[in-house]
Amino acid sequence: MNPRRRIVFVTVALAAAFTAVSVRLVCIQLVKQQEYREKAIRNHTSAEPIPAQRGSILDAGGRVLAQSVPSIEVRLDGKILSERPQELPRLASLLGVSAEWLKGQSDAENRYKKILEGVGAELEGKLREAGLRSIRMERKTVRDYPNGLETAQILGFVNMRDQEVGSGRTVSFEVGETGVERSMDRYLKGVPGERRVIRDARRREIPYFRLSDRPARDGYHVVLTIDQSIQHIVECEADRLVEKYQPENLHIVVLRPATGEILAMASRPSFDPNHRETCQPEATKARAITDAYEPGSTFKLVTLAAGLNENLADLNTTFFCENGQMIMAGRILKDHEAYGLLPLREVVAKSSNIGMAKLAALLGEEKLYAYARVFGFGDRAQKGEGALPGETAGLLHPLKKWNKVSMTRVPMGYEVAVTNLQMVMAYAAVANGGKRMEPRLIKAVVDRENRMVLQFLPKVVCQVVRPEVARQVMEALRGVVSDEGTAAEAQVPGFEVAGKTGTAKKYTPEGYVKKYRSSFIGILPAENPEFLVSILVDDPKGKKYYGGQVAGPAFREIATHVAEQLNLNRTTVVARKETR
Repeated sequence: MNPRRRIVFVTVALAAAFTAVSVRLVCIQLVKQQEYREKAIRNHTSAEPIPAQRGSILDAGGRVLAQSVPSIEVRLDGKILSERPQELPRLASLLGVSAEWLKGQSDAENRYKKILEGVGAELEGKLREAGLRSIRMERKTVRDYPNGLETAQILGFVNMRDQEVGSGRTVSFEVGETGVERSMDRYLKGVPGERRVIRDARRREIPYFRLSDRPARDGYHVVLTIDQSIQHIVECEADRLVEKYQPENLHIVVLRPATGEILAMASRPSFDPNHRETCQPEATKARAITDAYEPGSTFKLVTLAAGLNENLADLNTTFFCENGQMIMAGRILKDHEAYGLLPLREVVAKSSNIGMAKLAALLGEEKLYAYARVFGFGDRAQKGEGALPGETAGLLHPLKKWNKVSMTRVPMGYEVAVTNLQMVMAYAAVANGGKRMEPRLIKAVVDRENRMVLQFLPKVVCQVVRPEVARQVMEALRGVVSDEGTAAEAQVPGFEVAGKTGTAKKYTPEGYVKKYRSSFIGILPAENPEFLVSILVDDPKGKKYYGGQVAGPAFREIATHVAEQLNLNRTTVVARKETR
């Protein structure tokens, strides 16, 4: 190629290249300007969640049972510490740990590892003053339960879940795991917000170019029906029972019959949700809803109410109790004492198995089963939103699984498994004129300005028996807490009490053994019920094991203090005597 042609070729090539570049620049500057601008912003913009503060859980009077409080945690940057080893002894001294332990926590690959939380103001000041580059302090919130063990199984607890948001930063969220923390999590947790920031090439935030934020909506407060003063009374008595009888477990429920409001509920063993890492899983159970057991004589309520409602007997109808022993369906049925002819009211007061079995025979298995279902057995007591997790339905065998012996067992509270809450709601029904209510643990959901978001109102499930029959049942239950009844030790000076004792043998793989579940369910005042207390003590140690001996006195202590707390007026003078 001659020089002239070469010059022309190079000139044309350069002109073509220049033209292509010019066209590309025009395209970038004018045609696709917005597209590339948005792409550049995306490359340097990050969206980070703004955590919502979790709502509090309050008792019926507004007292705090659970709340989220500010806390500071210290995170260790293992990479920086490896580059600045001179900071190790100073940091160890400030934190009160050994340099060896701190070095063991250091990991250059796992930066910003949490090594301490709940840092107080004094230590925070010292750490900031030290100017250590190997640590980062982050403000967090932690869940605080001011009453510790009290209401622990009701409230449950939360776990922290971290979300990575870039540049080694995490955002922590509280998530309900058990109890009310779990059942009402959707209201407590709130709605996270979002902040959009622009970062430079090294992913550092450019503060002057922050984009618009979407603020978080903090969680609502959940108000319980629990009265913390009554809860404290119950917790103290639970501790006394544990100390005196060393039971396998126990649970207590206090409820308002007219509304179904749970005023207190406690279980032993228990745990402190502030230190749940040290607790055993069994201690987290709300046993009044999770544990199903054969109730024994407290279940006689069903047969009594059914027989009266079907007009098969009245309280003066007499039953021959066979002097304490008889054979039914080929099995020996015994009373704890030898009784002859007893009116039905005394069959109840003295807890005669034989007398109650004879009433059940008049009723028949189909009606007995039907009334047990109407009273709520074989089904979970809690319904709908706010129900505590973990409730069992118990066990009420369908009729096709009953045998000829069942009618000597079921009326006395065997071959059936119930929860304490189911028993409470059954007794509350007769205390409420025959109306069975749904149990209520949640009173309301309110916002941060205490404005109503959601209200939980009393709900009638069904009418289990006629009102006049409910009054007859209450009259019979008063006899149980008389001087001649099995629960004389449950008498509360100044008040008429209605109730029923239960003493059920425990079943094991080897059969029934001489271990007992001792229970008492009491209603006060009997003439105008304000509250009901159900106590179950599983396997009390010592010589006493009858429900009237173990749970009866515990009821008296609780009921006396609860009546004072509710400012109830004393109406009677009751002389108490010691019984079995």
